[in-house]
Amino acid sequence: MTDAAKSIALVAHSEWRVFLVRLCALMRERYGSVIHLYCMTEQERHYYEKLNQDGLFASITNVIGLMEAATKPVADPAAVLAQAAEHESRLGTTFNILFAANRHFGRGFSPGGFRHPRSRYSESSDYLQIVAAYNETVSFWETELREKQISLVLSASKELSCVARALGVPTRNLIGSRYKNYHMWVVDEFMNAPRIAEGYAAIDSAPQREIVAPYDSHMQYRETFMKSMRMRVALQRMGMTALRHLYWRIRRYEKGRQYFMRDEVLFHWRVWRANRSLTGSSATQLDALDGKPFVFFPLHAEPESSLQVASPECLVQLSTITSLARDLPAGYYLAVKETYQTYGRRPSNFYDQIREFKNVVLLDMLELGLEVARRAEAVATITGTAGFEAAVMGKPVISFGRHNQYNVLPHVTVVDREEDLAPALRAALFEGVDRDQALRDGARFLQAVLDNSFDMAAYDINDPETVPAEILTAACDRLVESLEPASETPMARAG
Repeated sequence: MTDAAKSIALVAHSEWRVFLVRLCALMRERYGSVIHLYCMTEQERHYYEKLNQDGLFASITNVIGLMEAATKPVADPAAVLAQAAEHESRLGTTFNILFAANRHFGRGFSPGGFRHPRSRYSESSDYLQIVAAYNETVSFWETELREKQISLVLSASKELSCVARALGVPTRNLIGSRYKNYHMWVVDEFMNAPRIAEGYAAIDSAPQREIVAPYDSHMQYRETFMKSMRMRVALQRMGMTALRHLYWRIRRYEKGRQYFMRDEVLFHWRVWRANRSLTGSSATQLDALDGKPFVFFPLHAEPESSLQVASPECLVQLSTITSLARDLPAGYYLAVKETYQTYGRRPSNFYDQIREFKNVVLLDMLELGLEVARRAEAVATITGTAGFEAAVMGKPVISFGRHNQYNVLPHVTVVDREEDLAPALRAALFEGVDRDQALRDGARFLQAVLDNSFDMAAYDINDPETVPAEILTAACDRLVESLEPASETPMARAG
């Protein structure tokens, strides 16, 4: 592991800004790691320079401006496309898949997030300009990783993950484990943690833990969202957003030149207005499905990395709903529930299209997905937490995402071809699963997840400045373990 800790590239991350800095300080203290920090804006760089009083960062570099690069004129289109072809060959992926991960340039890959705020980059950059910008970005990262002899990347973007993988440099990103306040380190942009599958296979039995509530950060965000349902709060946010944009422009901040102020202001109004059609008497309550067998399909946020990055093979949710409605056996319903994160971003007739299906119901958005999954006959999902929860509870799961960690469970069926969906639904609904065995398998899987996670305990995403020392120690231990060969981990040695 010490080789992997020699030279660390840390990409600044607003949500984990204090946590990751203190983690890197601990890595330097333990292993003598050299830390190279990468920022996205000049303001971000100034923020971290103030934190660098003890010389934690050997360098602080502004990442080549992907957005600004996409505004430059293209002098030689043929040369740009030739270079892109070389990059695609080395990376093993197309540039279009990289575009899909970007909220500005990949809007077309988020049809269910059509009203996500627009920006001057999404509206003014053409295809060749974007290709040229990605050429610059890929070349930038290739140079940085080589010249600074980077041995580990923390908090990597989609394009950086691809570059690092091509150069044989490991990456680690921090994500929630979907259970209480546990978190884990994943090895790629698909949110994979191979040790979980290995651990699941090695565990003979595990205690059954009931999932009594959604994971902590979901509930923290739910509390914040509930406040936005009031008109007074929506109007306040509209005013604050307008003032913030004016401040950014006066100070010439880069983020003031990104999303259009009008789009961001109106977004808060759309959130409030959408509440009226997806909650209360305008939506179907879960209790209304008593006595009616149903399959649960939770909608994903768009644009969002859990869909556009983690599941590039299955992106169009309305198409997936159409397929499920088509292939459900007679007498079964499909219960669809919206997520908070995409409120106000859907196309204007998105929900009307869902309501057109006679065997589909649109649930009240405030129903807890965990409870819907508990009552469902089966859960169908792309990458959703409901799939994780159902798998642990021993429920049949239809998984359209090819990279989900819970795909290893016998009662989870991965569907990657249209013609496989109807048989999968019939097997889940008519043949069912051995519930006792599925519960045992779910317990083994959850144990493997916890064995590869650490508890962030009282850490609150709304208070990122407060990071208890014991959390950092646990996070560092798990990070180090994830970089060791499986046979050298404490769990393997104990076995």
